[in-house]
Amino acid sequence: MHADTDRPSLSAWWRTACLALCVVAGGVPVVAPATAGLAGAPDQSAPAPSLAVSRQLRDMMTPAGRVRFDLYRPATLPAGPRPLVVVAHGFWRSRAQMAGWGRHLATQGYVVAVPDLPAWSDHARNGRALQALVASLLAWPPDAVPMDRARVALVGFSAGGLAALLAAADDPSVLVWVGLDPVDRDGLGVRAAARLRARAVVLQAEPSACNGRGNARSLVAALGDRVEVIRIPGATHVDAEWPTSLAARAACGGTDAGRRQAFVQAATDALERAFGAPSGARP
Repeated sequence: MHADTDRPSLSAWWRTACLALCVVAGGVPVVAPATAGLAGAPDQSAPAPSLAVSRQLRDMMTPAGRVRFDLYRPATLPAGPRPLVVVAHGFWRSRAQMAGWGRHLATQGYVVAVPDLPAWSDHARNGRALQALVASLLAWPPDAVPMDRARVALVGFSAGGLAALLAAADDPSVLVWVGLDPVDRDGLGVRAAARLRARAVVLQAEPSACNGRGNARSLVAALGDRVEVIRIPGATHVDAEWPTSLAARAACGGTDAGRRQAFVQAATDALERAFGAPSGARP
């Protein structure tokens, strides 16, 4: 596991985002037992689930560092291989802040991996970790968790959207990349956009300090007519994080169940357009 010794100095907006998105309560997510059902009070912004979901905590070493991830899937897998969706968290966050996405997408019939990214600000390294995670999961024996190698998506929030784009740009197995109000850093996303061959979907909140004043517009411009852009009117950056934290809500303008649901529905629809129904054939 590499140490983060190369953290660059932060610009003013990046410091604001850092404050907004730092992990509270000591930065330690609560880890479920190795296999656990997802019980508890429902998130009021969540769609009604269509399938019961199981979660397993997994751990792997990659050339980019250690990756711990939660694997969500329908508790009873329907017949046939399932699409694989990997969901990446934002800057200074953890997989705990994307658990709602993992749970929801599994209710739609997908196999979903939600990892802790290994690096703090090394987005290229995080992209390599996501690429290694996809390769490892697709190499699992089909009788372990049947996954459709032709239907793979990378989804990422904020800086996780950038890491997911970097991974998708260099991984021909990825069919679709979905950025949840993604940000760019030092032109990394713009350069990756030139290499991307996967379908691209960007869901955008209103410009703010927390998303670099909407700096994803540069990578959107680089993608040109190859990207579908969906703007969520009035949305804050952390409407795309599920669940978010009190500190992030305070710094980024609060959250709203209706706006979060708009993000969830738009992302769900984008995956269905790319994949077809989870149990169906690839379009």
